[in-house]
Amino acid sequence: MTLPIETNQENDMTHPEQLFLTEPQVDELTGIRRGDSLNGVKRSKFQLQVTFLRTRGIAFIENARGKPIITRSAIEGRRQEPPPRKGWQPQAMGA
Repeated sequence: MTLPIETNQENDMTHPEQLFLTEPQVDELTGIRRGDSLNGVKRSKFQLQVTFLRTRGIAFIENARGKPIITRSAIEGRRQEPPPRKGWQPQAMGA
């Protein structure tokens, strides 16, 4: 799924592609544009989006405001660089 890249002066980067999806792109991906209340319990848009992403297995992180942050590679299926391997080290004698 390819989402359009929106460019504006606030988010204008020197790279042609942004690392993270924009808020309107996350809204489009999840289909959730506003919060709701069910049985008197209010849930924010971000809470609903986080639930949607978790149930679909889409990788994301939550920032301090509870907003889901999704890398573009998580959606486009690009491989992320694996963490560097630790080198071999001998075990200490008698440990």
